[in-house]
Amino acid sequence: MVFQQGALFEWLTVAENVNFGLRMKEEDAAQTQKKVDEWLDIVGLKGFGNTPTYQLSGGMQQRVALARCLINDPELILMDEPLGALDALTREKMQSLVLKIWKETGKTIILITHSVEEALLLGEKVYVMAPRPGRIHKEYKLPFASMGLKEDLRDIKNNKEFVSKREEILSMIWNMEEEIMGKEV
Repeated sequence: MVFQQGALFEWLTVAENVNFGLRMKEEDAAQTQKKVDEWLDIVGLKGFGNTPTYQLSGGMQQRVALARCLINDPELILMDEPLGALDALTREKMQSLVLKIWKETGKTIILITHSVEEALLLGEKVYVMAPRPGRIHKEYKLPFASMGLKEDLRDIKNNKEFVSKREEILSMIWNMEEEIMGKEV
């Protein structure tokens, strides 16, 4: 699981946080160090292994949390707003990484996000939740994640169908919120 806020062990270094799950499995230390270095490079934190996590920015901490999850090679990955604290460029790179991991491993990834655009980019199935009470309001089956494996994500964001679905979902959410706000006044 990758939490919305990293849930890192602040008293450990970056490398120790990433290695935590493998250490609990008592895997070979030499092998795990190699894996830790590889994952730190993948998430753009090469050279930060000895840095205490509390010295990192929020976005860097989130990348540590992502590496800590992925290094364990889980069957199912649950991500709760994992990219929300990242700057725009790093967020795009991490979105591409999530798609790459999905394609290469075939793992099931459940992503919770408030970003409609991110949901459209990364989800084969997108569920729009209705508030009060929380329930599935509408389900979409979308081609954009598969397209993102071959095309630049920025090009997909400008795709007519993508823009149309984004606007449809944003309008739906807006209307649900208006209905609730109207009932409370």
